[in-house]
Amino acid sequence: MTVKEVFELRKQGKIEEAYEAIRPMYAVHQGKYTTLCMFWTASDILKKRIEEKRIEEAENIFKALLRVQPNIEDKDGKAQTAMMHHALRLSEVSAKFRMLDFVESLPVEALTDADWQGLTPGSMSNDAPASGLPPKGEGNKYPLPSTSQRLLTRAFHEIQVQMYGDFITRKAPLTHEEVVTSCLKVMPLLQEAMRRNPRDKHNQRYMAIVYTIMGEHGKAVDIYRQLLARHHDSYLFAELAELTTEPGPKAALLCRAIQNQRQEKFCTGYRLDLARLLLGRDNARAAYELQKCVATRKAMGYHITHDINQMLTQLSGIQPVTDAQQRDFYRRMTEKYPIC
Repeated sequence: MTVKEVFELRKQGKIEEAYEAIRPMYAVHQGKYTTLCMFWTASDILKKRIEEKRIEEAENIFKALLRVQPNIEDKDGKAQTAMMHHALRLSEVSAKFRMLDFVESLPVEALTDADWQGLTPGSMSNDAPASGLPPKGEGNKYPLPSTSQRLLTRAFHEIQVQMYGDFITRKAPLTHEEVVTSCLKVMPLLQEAMRRNPRDKHNQRYMAIVYTIMGEHGKAVDIYRQLLARHHDSYLFAELAELTTEPGPKAALLCRAIQNQRQEKFCTGYRLDLARLLLGRDNARAAYELQKCVATRKAMGYHITHDINQMLTQLSGIQPVTDAQQRDFYRRMTEKYPIC
């Protein structure tokens, strides 16, 4: 069988047959077209293995593709774009995959304009779910981030897990030095994102996170204040609260984070931080926040940490305030401590 015939099999949708045909050919000859065929047939199989939930096989194919990719002509950047999509797919399904490692080796200067172009409503592709996009039929209302932007988002998600740990998987935070190393891995991609779209909310937020990690808190605070003048995302209030030392303004920011988060499951961290802040200052309100936090965690099947149990013991016998009383507290705090 010739390479041309293998490509024809692939064109017909016979990707398993094409993959099995090209492997022995590639093993004895890594010519231009043999290598190209090996790359694209393996790419097809990687997507198929993920769909089949054969994740370990998909991981091994991805590693093999990383070895093959430098040996193919990629003048139009399509192979690089394919690898970026594969990385997004694996990041969704693999516990072992690390986007930060992929981004570190990404030739940022070789990314095309298309890699930085978001999808407009109605331009959803059929393989969108595996590319980190909303399912087909749900992505037609809003513009969708570019492939490069989604890589950046995933990388910063990993950095934040490194910073704070993950109570779902019980991963402990990494050391500050390790987190700094991760920041350096992603900086070339972030710098290019800022060059292309300096006013983007997410890019500015990522810069604030980097400044926070590097100890330049003043610069981070300035960015958050500018962002909150235009946006009211709960996580922005919460991240600014982490950089705020005065109890009153800090509590007000956490109140705003809770007020602006519609899904209770995402409020548990904010409520826990507010309970810690109120403990010993206003125990009835601290008990309210802790009670809400514990109830949500139990409903979601998450364990109650040692830290939470200690607080429960300290607040034993304290009657929490009512919902109405706490909502009034949120209102008064945000009026007393405006952001700007």
